[in-house]
Amino acid sequence: MLVAEQGWCMPMTRDTAAGMVHALGFSFSEFDPNDPGRLCRGRERWIDAFNRPDIEPLFRVSVSGAAFSDDSARDAHRGLQYSGLTCGRVIHALFPDAELIAWAEGAHPRTIPDEAEGVEMVERMLPRGPLRRWESRWTLFCASEEEVDEAIDAGASVILVMANPPPEEAAQVASTLPPLADAHLDPTSEGGLPEDMRKALHYLTGHRVEGIPARLFQAVALPDVLEFCEAVILIHRDKHGPCLGIYASDEIDAFEVLGSLASDVAALSVPFAIPPMLARWDRALWELRQDWDEVRDGEYPVPPAEDGVGGWGRRGPRRRRRGYDDG
Repeated sequence: MLVAEQGWCMPMTRDTAAGMVHALGFSFSEFDPNDPGRLCRGRERWIDAFNRPDIEPLFRVSVSGAAFSDDSARDAHRGLQYSGLTCGRVIHALFPDAELIAWAEGAHPRTIPDEAEGVEMVERMLPRGPLRRWESRWTLFCASEEEVDEAIDAGASVILVMANPPPEEAAQVASTLPPLADAHLDPTSEGGLPEDMRKALHYLTGHRVEGIPARLFQAVALPDVLEFCEAVILIHRDKHGPCLGIYASDEIDAFEVLGSLASDVAALSVPFAIPPMLARWDRALWELRQDWDEVRDGEYPVPPAEDGVGGWGRRGPRRRRRGYDDG
């Protein structure tokens, strides 16, 4: 069960950030739901599924962050919040005029936001855990970046980017918690999303299995959800915090927006060839250094490792293969 951690989407504290270089990493790539590949290093995998011949490749924008003391990135903390940005701020900046709807599946009943709609309580049996337990699924319409962060902190794992509000239709919800189990809760099933959208979202998130690594999303379900919205944003798990996977049928022009966000929080903007939650930060920093123009961009902001051998470009081939650091 995905239980929201306090501060999961909040920026770093001043003490944690002391003496560290902040960076925002991102990549743009084609994504094949039938062959999604790896996801997050040791933290998350896709739910296995049968291939579907009826679906086409999608476009993916991956966004994460990191904080580190030098170009070896051996002490890197990985996750979007380590860039100094929150998930909500990035999402709202990329889609300022869109209707943003948060969807939670498998969230704890006690974390349901007061404004949540289409609330549904389900009793679920899971492997490697309690025989039965109560979980919730709900929808929250987010009018600001703060509300997006609050929804994710409460257990939402999907953000829908809508060009227009969805039609108002009654959802078919399951039973609510018995009064004696949680008498102070009074969830309502009114509002929410149309039943067809809920079915597509359940196809995406309803077969989740927690653990290390967690399996939270079924990639082949993304095209079904995209029939109802412009983009689907999944809250993936980087090593120490959340990161974003933004999936759409058409290409998203996000380079300038992400660069501007990084500049706003004095973070280093780092483009990656592959999703940053999969890649090595030390290698990305070395590649960025090769193209750095000190006349145009000023002094390179990432200091070299004190031992003189930590950076990617200063390591021999054997050390590279052995994985000298976990950057």
